[in-house]
Amino acid sequence: MARRNLAEHRARNRPVGPGFTLIELLVVIAIIGLLASMMLPSLGGAKQRAKLIQCVSNLRQLGLATQMYVDDARQHFPPAYVAPRDPNTGYPVPSQAPRPTEAALGGYDPLGTSLAQIYPSARSRPLWDYLRPARVFQCADDRGQRLLPCDSDDKLTPSNFKTIGNSYQYNTGPLTVLSGGGFRELGTATLRETLGGRSESWVTAPSRFIVLHEPPARLYGCVNTGPRWFQWHFGSAGPSEFADPRTAPARFRSPILFADGHVKEHNFTRALTVDPYHPYEATGDWMWYQATGKTAADQ
Repeated sequence: MARRNLAEHRARNRPVGPGFTLIELLVVIAIIGLLASMMLPSLGGAKQRAKLIQCVSNLRQLGLATQMYVDDARQHFPPAYVAPRDPNTGYPVPSQAPRPTEAALGGYDPLGTSLAQIYPSARSRPLWDYLRPARVFQCADDRGQRLLPCDSDDKLTPSNFKTIGNSYQYNTGPLTVLSGGGFRELGTATLRETLGGRSESWVTAPSRFIVLHEPPARLYGCVNTGPRWFQWHFGSAGPSEFADPRTAPARFRSPILFADGHVKEHNFTRALTVDPYHPYEATGDWMWYQATGKTAADQ
């Protein structure tokens, strides 16, 4: 009994080891918070990079579908306009005006009656027979855009994919320029057609000629709202639409499908900001147009 009491006495009176003071605990918490704040941007950047890689993968699949179309169309790229087709029979509807393929080379039906009068239905789009509507037509960072018809009261769409069934743009039709701007090689302020309906042999530099892209790669505009530039990838919680690209972050990044079938992500910030009046001039990485005549073989 005496031994047990002695042991209990020693246990009760054993010196307590050193512990954290309140100040030390606060310092540890502050250090953990600092480390977390340093890691979060890199984690966010990795997530954004993963989305961009997914878009590159999407464009590779769209490139395969486009090439199958070209092979079946006697080596011609999809046209700039298509005739509307009956959703049930698939036959053309001659009484309706042709629809542009610039924002709708493939994908789902446009949302609502007004947009259906402008954009082709899913079955009318050139890639319908080669790649049916699927998530491959969606950019994970699709932040929307002002779509035709647009006016001063219009807002950005929730996403191009949700609104017109496709996130990616086809390099066809007129390229928007600022008033007084144009194309240096052509020596003119307008360019009616780029790739739509052209033959493969017309493209002189297939490894640089743009076929599909996302809106951040170029300039857009509406009559009532004026010119607009957009950013999707690596965008913050701030605006994704800009009235002046020179005031925007240097994030005009877009994955690109080229005429030779390869896909690569490029930053178009310099092309859009250094000389906004000539944003489509050829570089060592890309071409939007060619300064050549249109022959009968190209029709």
